[in-house]
Amino acid sequence: MNNQINNCIISFKGNHYCQISPTCKGWGCRFLTTPIEEIPVTVQEKAKLFSKVYREAKRKGVLDCPHYRSMFIDEVLENIGIN
Repeated sequence: MNNQINNCIISFKGNHYCQISPTCKGWGCRFLTTPIEEIPVTVQEKAKLFSKVYREAKRKGVLDCPHYRSMFIDEVLENIGIN
């Protein structure tokens, strides 16, 4: 497991700890930084962005974190564009 992820797991202080900042949940982990270049509208566009974020999570070792839920990506995608 990535040392940064392992250290983060040890330092975990509650669900808000995983957010990028106090006002930005991001993708559910402070280490996931996949930008949204265009707001996905169709199911296919959302699936493509989900895959991109999931691949980043896998590559960085985030999927091994017991506090991370990959379904959070779906929740973010469902709420994109809601003001």
